[in-house]
Amino acid sequence: MPPTAVDSSMQRFFSEARVQRLGAFWSGLIIVGIFASGAVRVLPSIGVAGLFLTGVGYALAHRCVAQWARWPETLSFGLIYLLHVASGLWQARLADAALQQDLVLELPFVLLPVSFLLLPGWRPGHKRLLWLVLIGCCLAAAAGAAANYWHHHEEINRLYLQSQVMPTAPDHIRFSLLVSMAVLAGAVLLATGRLPKRLRHALLGAVLLLFLFQHLLAVRSGLVTMYAAIALGLGWLGWQLGRWKTVLVGGLAMAALAGACLLLFPTLQNKITNTRDDSARLETVGAANNYSVTARVYSYAAAWGVVRAHPVAGVGKVKLEDAMAWQYHARFPEIGPEHYLLPHNQFLYNLAAYGAVGLVVFLFGFYYPLWLGIRRRNIMLLLMYLIVSLSFTVEYTLETQIGVLTGLFFILLAAAPTAPPQPARPRPTEGFLARAG
Repeated sequence: MPPTAVDSSMQRFFSEARVQRLGAFWSGLIIVGIFASGAVRVLPSIGVAGLFLTGVGYALAHRCVAQWARWPETLSFGLIYLLHVASGLWQARLADAALQQDLVLELPFVLLPVSFLLLPGWRPGHKRLLWLVLIGCCLAAAAGAAANYWHHHEEINRLYLQSQVMPTAPDHIRFSLLVSMAVLAGAVLLATGRLPKRLRHALLGAVLLLFLFQHLLAVRSGLVTMYAAIALGLGWLGWQLGRWKTVLVGGLAMAALAGACLLLFPTLQNKITNTRDDSARLETVGAANNYSVTARVYSYAAAWGVVRAHPVAGVGKVKLEDAMAWQYHARFPEIGPEHYLLPHNQFLYNLAAYGAVGLVVFLFGFYYPLWLGIRRRNIMLLLMYLIVSLSFTVEYTLETQIGVLTGLFFILLAAAPTAPPQPARPRPTEGFLARAG
């Protein structure tokens, strides 16, 4: 059928160039919203909805699915949402408020993959800009946290000896992961991007500042993810690009900066002292009331009790808190109810909530794109996966709004295909000369 006037109008409105700009705008709003969610909680959700509606509008206007060839790897994340739906309806009723809350919380596992499936290829400049927005937001949030530390350093230093950290926005666990992502994204842009000289120098300074701030913040998971990702990045830089001199100089500089941080930052020193003291108390059950590492260890023990009782299908996310409380009460009466924790490990959390079947579904749905990313040698994707996966070992990252966006959006952005460069428009004089010729 020939296109109608309405179809032509929609195609003009949802042109590829405009949709690419809108996609970058909504994605930038998601990133800013992650950091501003404490003040405007709905902001990241507005970004997700805008990105989804833009993709739907483009698909309807052009009657196509722009990334159809990539549907298996993009929509595999939807299996995680189906897991939440199936397990929730199996263990509870749809009218259950807790189930409804969970299904809304995990909705980005549908909306974001579908958005990236429907949107056209991204311009390299837009993707680079979004990584720079992440770096800029991390710098701004780090500056605020550092200024607060400067004014209250004695009190905050004492908090680090009590298994606490300086206040940040978002919370210190998610923020430390975002800082790791920003440091590695900036390093990849420096290694592979053709940047203007001034931008290159500014980006190098930003990466160094965030690297130092990660040590001042002294969140264990943040430091581990950053150093592990740096090791992977340096290995890729040497083996794939043959830049061994850069690897050597970068490794030595990083070691020197890390040593300086250890000598200069009381927060890092106190966190090491606290970790040693905490680890020495693992055999004392009551220490879980006051020490974070010990508390995590006993949360794992309680979770394994739930797994042994429900190994195949789990107890369901809605009932997991009650099942954990029963295990704590029966096995660890020395731990007060106010200190009961859900298992601080995403894999163990899924195993307890959804059983072995659910864990397999989660692993396939979440990591299938990684397999393809390895084959394509997409270093940004590999680094994002490594950071998120390491966070899974010490946190249930995907069970909070900011955790879902942090664990999913940046992986999708790193995996998103870029559009071929558009030919430059001729200047008016060039067009005239061409016609004259």
